[in-house]
Formats: sequence, C-alpha cells, structure tokens
Amino acid sequence: MMKQAEYTCIEPTYLEHFFCDGSKCGGSICCYGWQQILDEEALCRYRSLSGEEGENMRSGLVYLEEARGFGFVHEHDHCVFLREDGLCSLQKKYGAEMLTDVCAEYPRKTRLFPQSVVERALCVTCPVAAELILQNAEPISLVQRRITSTRRNYFQPAGDAEVLAELNFFDWQSRGMEILQSHNLSLPERLELLLSELAGADAHLPWGSDTDTLFWQPWNVKKQAEFFRAFVAGIEDNTAETGRYLSKALAFEQDGFMTTAEAREVLQENVWQPYGLMLENYLVNEWFKELYPCAVLGTFAYNGLYFVIQWELWQFLLLLELWNGDKKIPQAIRDTARWLASRLNHYTEARSVLVELLRANKG
Repeated sequence: MMKQAEYTCIEPTYLEHFFCDGSKCGGSICCYGWQQILDEEALCRYRSLSGEEGENMRSGLVYLEEARGFGFVHEHDHCVFLREDGLCSLQKKYGAEMLTDVCAEYPRKTRLFPQSVVERALCVTCPVAAELILQNAEPISLVQRRITSTRRNYFQPAGDAEVLAELNFFDWQSRGMEILQSHNLSLPERLELLLSELAGADAHLPWGSDTDTLFWQPWNVKKQAEFFRAFVAGIEDNTAETGRYLSKALAFEQDGFMTTAEAREVLQENVWQPYGLMLENYLVNEWFKELYPCAVLGTFAYNGLYFVIQWELWQFLLLLELWNGDKKIPQAIRDTARWLASRLNHYTEARSVLVELLRANKG
C-alpha cells in the first residue's frame, strides 16, 4: 500500500475544477503516441497480480531497450488498456491506486520544495486542462491548500532551500506573474518590461549580468520562420501536424512575408486585443509551472529570453493559422499553444535545442 503524505500546495484556482474526462479527448494525448516508463512501484503491483488477471496485465507490458525500463504495449498507436470511451480500463477495474505515477498525475506538474511545500499546475497538452486555462474568464490566481498524496516519487525536486532563498525565487516568481498580468500594457510591452527587470536583478545576484550580449526586440516574420524551422529540425519532429505547419510556412514565404508592422497589426487586431486573456493565461501558467526565472541554467535575463522566444514561436504559428486559414481564432490559439507545449514537455531534446538556438541568435 502506498503511503499517504501531507503537503502545503500552492496552485492556480482552476485546479479545483479539473478531472480526467476521456469523453472530451478520447485519451488522445496521454494514451496515444508517446510512451511512458513504468515506475518501480507500479511494476511491482502489476507483477503481483495472480491468475488470469495477472497474465492479462503482464501481456500488456513491454520492455523498452532504449529506455531500459518497462512500458505499456501500444496497438494502433495507443495504450492497450485504453477503452473505447477514452478512459483507462485499469483505473475502472482496480481504482486509481493501480495506475502508474505518470498516469495518475498527468497533466499535473508538481514541484517539491523544502518543508513539504509543493507547487502544482496543469499542462495545456491536455485538452481538458487547456480549456480550463485558456478559456478561463478570469486572470489566473493562486491559492494555498493542504493536500495528501501517495505519489511523492513523481514530484520533481525544485532545488536547494538556501539557493532559492538567496535568489529570492518566490518574490521573482510572483513579480513575473504580476508583470504578465499588467493590463495597462500590451503583451509585447509586458515581455519587454519583464526582461528589463530580470536583467536589472542579475546585477545583484551571485552570477552578475550577461545582458551586454543578450537582448530582445520583437522579431520579424522571416526570423520567426527561420527559428521555427531550426527548432523543428533540431527536435526531429516529423509529425503530420508539424508537416502542415512547415508547408504553410513555405507557402507563406513564397507569397511574401508580412513586414513586422503588418504582422503586429494583424495579431493585435485579430488575437491580442480580442483574446488577450487567453494568451495571458497561457503565459502566466507556463511562468508558474516551469519555475521561471529559474527554469533553465543561466541568469534571470537568460531565463527571460528563453521564455520570450517561446512567445515568438507561438506568434509565428498564430500568423500561419491566420494566413489563408479558416480556423476560428480561439481554436487556433488552443491548437498552437498545445503544439508548443507538447514539444517542450514531451520531446526529450526540445529544451537543449531551444537553448542552443537561443545562444546562436542571442535574442
């Protein structure tokens, strides 16, 4: 039996409304396409089942040589335990305790801090989570709750308490969210202010500043396209969805890219102004979930740039959807946000590729 533990949990208020609803997605994200590695406790539970049930369970497991661990057998590109209604047959028969840590927790992402404090948020790769985050009628706000969990091994350590205190991490996490929710500024202006304050903070931190070589001004469409292609090549993304984006990008280029001013006007009129809260909530959720400004190794300003170039990729995808497209804008926002989040969360090399491209482009 897994041992319950109690935690102080800081999370967006939307989480109280989340539950897995396979009828909305058919398990299309968590059970299709990508393979997970079973945690040891789950594997022990599956091996301990006796009789015919045990045989059926173990017939659904496969050893993955490259990962050096066990996963679930996939047929027709989805987990063999996925039912036709999009729900998990293991959970239906045995309850949630039979699930692996990943199956039980996804799309939650939980970070473990000292003194049994956790921060938790949802990934927009899940359609149900994306609806809660992006379609929220209110700006994202946080709440503190007491929770219990048996899945401590799934929680990702957030770092050393002394280092976090020295960096004033929680203050800067909160300040970033405050800037991203500054409704008196446009979204690009919020990002510029965020980078400016992060660069200023570096001067007072142990590593000092590196902003002599790192800066950001909104990219033109040609640079966005080049960066997008380089990113896709770097992560070796050969999916049909990405292929469609690449084809659109080529046609867009052949038709003649918009100028920076034209692109800004199109985005401002069609996306930023009418649907600004959707974009804001995505940005705030990512900032909180990924522990900015300490998401990647480097200065605060460098973390800020890493955050901002994801915005550039996203805006380019939105331009592709707006150009010669008939998709409704809210759906385009959800689809492009999911594409970006799924690459950054589920492609092993995505973070290192993005870092290398950032170093090469220098903002």
